[in-house]
Amino acid sequence: MKNYLISLMIVFTLSACASLPPLQEMSNARQTIAAAKEMNSSAEQSQKIQEAERLLSRAERRMEVNLYESARQDALRAQKEAIEFIEWAISQSADKKVDD
Repeated sequence: MKNYLISLMIVFTLSACASLPPLQEMSNARQTIAAAKEMNSSAEQSQKIQEAERLLSRAERRMEVNLYESARQDALRAQKEAIEFIEWAISQSADKKVDD
């Protein structure tokens, strides 16, 4: 009986963690998008940044209706798109310095 109760407590704890709003993921995505825009003036026109903003907006809508796992995945994807843009911008900057 004791093992059953411990198992049950673990399941409840894990499920509670999974159902928490993805506040940190949303914040990380926002900060990464902002960093990309600050770093490169063409970020606003970038398809990657536009996609990141679209995903972040969708994540916000999903959070409003308590679809936390879907919102979490969208926020993570938004951050990934912004990171890929930053990596691209850095490589372009490095290539430009080599040419100079």
